[in-house]
Amino acid sequence: MGSSDTLTPSDFLAQQQPGDVVLDVRTPAEYAAGHLDGADNVDVLAPDFAARVDALDRKQTYYLYCRSGNRSGQAARRMKEMGFEKAYNVGGFEALAAAGANVAS
Repeated sequence: MGSSDTLTPSDFLAQQQPGDVVLDVRTPAEYAAGHLDGADNVDVLAPDFAARVDALDRKQTYYLYCRSGNRSGQAARRMKEMGFEKAYNVGGFEALAAAGANVAS
């Protein structure tokens, strides 16, 4: 994955537009413990990840995060391979929250 597919938390917050999709690719338990407001949970390690992603609109812009940025990087690469042109790894949940992203209460 090229660096153009990875955004810092501050760059993500600056460029995110209404209608863009935020995907939390952590486990459902991690998601339940805290996630970004409005994020959808699609576990990259789940057997149905590819099927769930395949049902998404490939014309949308997707921002993916996990705990550290590793799984979201893997998920972004898989989405690119599936034909999603605008799938970006925006790193880890804690870094996003520290940068000012809205966390669901």
